[in-house]
Amino acid sequence: MDALTIVIMIILFILALIFVFSTALLTPYIGKKNLLSVMILGLVVGTVGGVFLISPIVDDLPDFTRTIVEESVEGTDNLELELSTNGNLTETIHNISSIKGVENVSYDGITFITTSGFDTDYQRAAFLEALNNSNNVSSVIDQGNNTYYVKIAENGEPQVVLDKIYSTFSTYNYIHLRYTSMRANATVQANNITGVMKQISNTDAVILNVTGPTEDNIKMISQYLPNQTNVILLSAVLGVIVALSGFFVDSIYNFTTKFRKNRNKQTDRDRIKRKVVPGTPRRRTNNQKVRKRDSIDIFDDSFENSPKQTIGSNRKFEPMTEEASKETKKESKKSKGRFSKLFGRSKDDVETPKRRNIENNESKQTRESKGKPKRKAPKVRPRRKE
Repeated sequence: MDALTIVIMIILFILALIFVFSTALLTPYIGKKNLLSVMILGLVVGTVGGVFLISPIVDDLPDFTRTIVEESVEGTDNLELELSTNGNLTETIHNISSIKGVENVSYDGITFITTSGFDTDYQRAAFLEALNNSNNVSSVIDQGNNTYYVKIAENGEPQVVLDKIYSTFSTYNYIHLRYTSMRANATVQANNITGVMKQISNTDAVILNVTGPTEDNIKMISQYLPNQTNVILLSAVLGVIVALSGFFVDSIYNFTTKFRKNRNKQTDRDRIKRKVVPGTPRRRTNNQKVRKRDSIDIFDDSFENSPKQTIGSNRKFEPMTEEASKETKKESKKSKGRFSKLFGRSKDDVETPKRRNIENNESKQTRESKGKPKRKAPKVRPRRKE
């Protein structure tokens, strides 16, 4: 399964869940008494989607993880192969060695099984001596149960050894051949293991086992992958959850909005206008608003001990007596010197051009008003009504 097919199947499953959610949103029209029907709809849609859409994706997860692991793993993997003796063994090994990503192909010998044992030890010795009479054969090992292993010599050709086995059985016809097989090991680059395995399957060879860092990582990841049954059950539960969320979405929305309003609602303490005193430490309130620097809340205990009290506290307030008021008047008189009238003028006594013009205009208006007499209203006697 390619990546495009996987994306399409996932999108179809999401659309099915959206259909369940939109159907559950119709509760104002269908009524909340139909909760059971909405849950059954979500269960059916989730189960069908899990069987036909998600389950095939899970089946292809091992191959997908293999592709990801191959790109991140370095090293070599070992492929254990079984070669068919019906074809040319030497040509098969050459074809496997020429595949891109294969570093080496090693082989050791050929195994054959007879139909029955030898009648005498002489027949057995003569047969084994005939097999050893070749430069391509290193030794013949009797493994028991009528099974023999012909070890190939270094730089020996496997097909020549196989032909030697067939010719020996044709010469000594008192025993018959039942089965022959040959195994080999291929060292493959880890990042090309999948491509090599596909090409080997097209030859006269069968892959028996794969070992290496790639397979170790794939086995470790496969332990955490879910099986089909768990995926189908999870899809069914997801469908029910989506249906319930669509059914109760209005209630959840109304609850959250009310909670936010109550949270942002001001308390009686927050409505009181707070008075601050400059030069006091900063303090944060519950609403986390930063107050002005060098200020303090008068509701705090530290206000009473503040050295710069200007408002709010009457603890250190003392009313002024008559003696204190007289002393302050005397000090003000003493502060006025002999030349205070000349040099001690305030800003209000200093004449400016603007002020001079204003005063001149006012004086003109007063003169004009004094020179002209005011006009008196005539006295009119009202007539009598006849």
